[in-house]
Amino acid sequence: MSADPSLAQELDRVMRKLDAQMHKLMPSVDTGRIGPMGGLLLMQLEDLQPCNIQTLATTMGRDNSQLTRLTRDLERKEMITRTPDPNDARATLLSLTPAGQSFLKEARQVLNDVVQTTAADLTGEEVGTLVSLLRRL
Repeated sequence: MSADPSLAQELDRVMRKLDAQMHKLMPSVDTGRIGPMGGLLLMQLEDLQPCNIQTLATTMGRDNSQLTRLTRDLERKEMITRTPDPNDARATLLSLTPAGQSFLKEARQVLNDVVQTTAADLTGEEVGTLVSLLRRL
């Protein structure tokens, strides 16, 4: 099935609206200057942990060198930790620290508030339908 171009336009519009609101509200939560890319990495790591940098890079569609720099920064900020990979002596596994988990909890609350505000005009049934459709994508 070929997608209607208006689908792409509407998804883009909603994503930009959510992104603008997140940029407006996140500074109150992001006191450690994690940044948008750091937040995305932490969310992805939460789903995969423990994992190596290659798995993280592949999943995020980024190159290893970009994520290596970012993970070093997040490690200095005590958001993630590295442990030796028991299956590969040359590799390390990345995991969230309690501080990383706490940051994600606060960031997700901001995201939830932004989405709730954005979707305020939808009925409960419409929200359920939207969630169902998004899960299929």
